[in-house]
Amino acid sequence: MNNEKIIDIGTQIVSKILDFPIPELYIIEQSKLPNKEITGIYSFGENEIIFNEEWVNRSQWIEVIITVFHEMRHAYQGYCIRTKTRESAETIKAWESEINCYIMPSGKNNGIDDQSYLTQEIEIDAIAFAHWIVKKEFDLKTVIPDLIKKKVNEKIKTFEIIGITQINL
Repeated sequence: MNNEKIIDIGTQIVSKILDFPIPELYIIEQSKLPNKEITGIYSFGENEIIFNEEWVNRSQWIEVIITVFHEMRHAYQGYCIRTKTRESAETIKAWESEINCYIMPSGKNNGIDDQSYLTQEIEIDAIAFAHWIVKKEFDLKTVIPDLIKKKVNEKIKTFEIIGITQINL
């Protein structure tokens, strides 16, 4: 199965689990992205997920599906903000504040340079969601940066408590 099909399947899985519409999806040249380390990015303003074409073409399926789950969680965050539904008013307000003052990754792909990026609540939420779904659906663990491991694990517990339904692939 090619990675474009993985993107399609992954977006459908999350759309069903979280019951919200799939945003527009694009695969573009790496040179058109803010930095070459970006694998995928969600645009709140445009409600679209953009994937790095070169990265998609050279990556293993599991890396692609992790990115899809992560970016789809950002799309869900955007949906909640736009509709003012699904999450608490406090959560929506925090997510909206971070989206309005979003800190991009440095492009250096390390925890020290990316501390401000990684510690945003919207990133912790998306990392935790992707980790949780990959573990639940494929019984695989993803790497969680030490800097945010405690917060990510706390967030994963909330997903387990609310009991998001498993989708059979």
